[in-house]
Amino acid sequence: MERADAVVLGAGPAGLGAALALVRAGARVVVADPAPEPGGLCVTRRRDGFAYDVGGHIPFVRDAPRRAWLEDLLGDDLRWVGRPVACVRDGAVVRGRYLDQRPAGPEAAGPHDATARGELASRFGAAFVDRVMRPYLEKVDGVALESIPGDRARRLLEGQAAPDGFFFPARGIGQLMDAMAAAARDAGADIRLSTAAEAIHAPGGRVAGVRLAGGAGVAAPQVVVAMPAAAAARLVSPGPPAGVLGPVRMRAVAIVYLALDRPRLTEETWIQVDDARVPFARAFEIANWSPLLAPEGRTLIGLECYCRADAADPVWGLGDAALAQACARALGDPLGLLDDPAGAVAVEVLRIPRAYPVADLAQVPAVRAPAVWLDGLEGVHLAPGAAVIEAVEAGERAAAAALGAGRPAPGAAGVAGGRTGAPGVR
Repeated sequence: MERADAVVLGAGPAGLGAALALVRAGARVVVADPAPEPGGLCVTRRRDGFAYDVGGHIPFVRDAPRRAWLEDLLGDDLRWVGRPVACVRDGAVVRGRYLDQRPAGPEAAGPHDATARGELASRFGAAFVDRVMRPYLEKVDGVALESIPGDRARRLLEGQAAPDGFFFPARGIGQLMDAMAAAARDAGADIRLSTAAEAIHAPGGRVAGVRLAGGAGVAAPQVVVAMPAAAAARLVSPGPPAGVLGPVRMRAVAIVYLALDRPRLTEETWIQVDDARVPFARAFEIANWSPLLAPEGRTLIGLECYCRADAADPVWGLGDAALAQACARALGDPLGLLDDPAGAVAVEVLRIPRAYPVADLAQVPAVRAPAVWLDGLEGVHLAPGAAVIEAVEAGERAAAAALGAGRPAPGAAGVAGGRTGAPGVR
């Protein structure tokens, strides 16, 4: 049985953030992830001369220390992209997300309640929210604005704003994940890719260790869960009580990547689209994020189509070729961005059937139940996924909690062999 101070389950941005914070504080850490490369969904794929991310991932930097942290990892490959997210309004591409639009004059405020509509209407007026913000948010999440939790709208509004532009790795978001993994390894982390966790042993409600694929056992008093809480809860022995692992409806996304033999389609990095006639809700053009991601004279458009993973869904039910053609046609009509849809060549159609739980107030208790139960186990620390930097910070908070839980009493031996470290994370 190997021994460690902590095991981190998941090598996405949250898991890597936790691992890096833990090893820099002196802890012995094992990281396990079933994928062959770090990053989770924050990976950069390469095909036909293009490098493109699995969806658009903006590292939302909110302070100088986080920018310095990024510069330390990426050096000169951290570039400033001086263009914010845009959206389509009244047939034109305008600056800012739908959530960044503002009424031209006074608007009657709506009642503030726990819904996304209540959260937004209390700030910008109910009529404006219904006219400008509702169509896009409902297109992405697939439920009425009155059913979307207010805290989701608040997080999108406040935590994922980049009104002037954003910092981005020159070679794609995967470059940041690779840099985090390399820094963690250099500091002593044992990162095991292509290695799934098979069991979390928690006799008496207290973590004792983790069994990994292949039968390897790691004895550790602290586990950072940087994977879906429900999936982690299924690994715990003894398992959760009845009712913790209830059914949860999931939102799917199909991402269509189209190549064009031209230097640019638009000047925008990311365009939100609320038009119900258009299969995709977001379009990102990688050459505008970094010129290193596309061959000279060519560009690639990523089109994110949110839907249900059901053959009856009008988007998911299309075959790959048909979906790519539908997206190309929509770039031409109704959007008016592409004059010759036949010239768009499909590079890949990537389907993620379980991208995230449907943001519906009715299923919030079912979504939260596994996390609440895991949080009650001694030695378990949750690092929920989110936007890139939010997830990193969740991992750092989990690491700080693990370090605090593992700090020995005066005169006692340290965690799993005497090595502890003071939390050195933000």
